[in-house]
Amino acid sequence: MEEPGDSLNRPILPYPGKQLVPGSKKHFLASFEAVKGRYIYDLELSTGEMLYESKGGMGITAEPHIFHIHNLMRMSYAESLIHEEFNTNFKGKWGPRKYYGLRMKVNHELKNPSNRTFARLYCLLACSGFRHKFDSYGNFKGEYFPHTLNTEDIKIYNKKIINSDFVLKQGKFTSLSKNLITQKSLIYINVPFPCSKNYKDDIFEYFDFINDQNLDFLVTAKIQHRGLLDVQLRSWAKKYGTFVHSQFKDDSFSSSDIFIFNNF
Repeated sequence: MEEPGDSLNRPILPYPGKQLVPGSKKHFLASFEAVKGRYIYDLELSTGEMLYESKGGMGITAEPHIFHIHNLMRMSYAESLIHEEFNTNFKGKWGPRKYYGLRMKVNHELKNPSNRTFARLYCLLACSGFRHKFDSYGNFKGEYFPHTLNTEDIKIYNKKIINSDFVLKQGKFTSLSKNLITQKSLIYINVPFPCSKNYKDDIFEYFDFINDQNLDFLVTAKIQHRGLLDVQLRSWAKKYGTFVHSQFKDDSFSSSDIFIFNNF
């Protein structure tokens, strides 16, 4: 059985509710390899799991701290800076006292942050199991939840981002301009789990509109978790093409991802 947090320390920013189950992306791309040649417009810029596999594209997020951390990943020194901050502030080891001390320091610096601030925030996110938790003032409130700091994916994706056509933008998922879309574009969103019915309604309505505009889209989501089926998601997905990947530990921990698409 996995230790607490092990499954969370995956590609770049895998905070809960916005990551695919292990193996989902790999199996989907094995069947739809052409997606790698598309320009993906990730309308929530969650983990970047699909965006960073593509030829290029745009990541859009309304969350400023997440925007700046992804922006840090574009820098050639991102991995070394994160390790430098980890070794300086934690002396190469996690600990609750160090963690909460650094959290206080980072929250003060977030009023006027630098890339070094966001490297420290990445360490805090890793130490909290990538729990994405900020208060209304923008302070990070994640609790101590230690596991291994793993930046291998940063090294891999950093080279791809630097040598590809990637753009980052702050804004809501509905703010994508149609003028940016070409025949090679693929409009993408990952539906958080859990999330409200109203939020899902907004996403489904928006992607129905995208479909009516004859634009290609891809939606990923957790359709089953701990044996519970998302009936609302299943009902909407019936209108489009689907690909489902399931992961089974045992009956009580079964999870399934669904990939929903229209024109490819």
